[in-house]
Amino acid sequence: MAATRTSDYAVRALVALALEGESGGVKRAAALAQISGTPGKFMEQVLRWLRQGGFVVSRRGSGGGYELARPPEKIRMSEVVAWVDGEGPGRADGRTDAVGEVWGKLRKDAASAASKVFAEETLARLAERVRAKMAAKGRTTEYQI
Repeated sequence: MAATRTSDYAVRALVALALEGESGGVKRAAALAQISGTPGKFMEQVLRWLRQGGFVVSRRGSGGGYELARPPEKIRMSEVVAWVDGEGPGRADGRTDAVGEVWGKLRKDAASAASKVFAEETLARLAERVRAKMAAKGRTTEYQI
């Protein structure tokens, strides 16, 4: 379960939503892309995967956008990484040659170690650490993740 750039963008979007959620706000994909430094179209794809995985919900209309589907305390980072990088739509690696098998085994071993770390972390704790880091830099509402 080694994190990839895709899971990095997904985590950045979720942290932004967790920080925004305290004020009851909904964020548009474009705002999440800007905050996270993610290309807009790619952020839309990441948000679709997060919605399919049950991490976010989308709201339509002029005040629409995305918000967390459940409280950040209930979202384990292991779930996010597993969904986005492993179990998500179209994520099977069917290579059966020798390199594919050996590389797959190594990735699986690395994923197992990372999984233990991610399983102990919730989105709420991660967002709190981001908030503390922003406060130490003198920023409270304007943030770039």
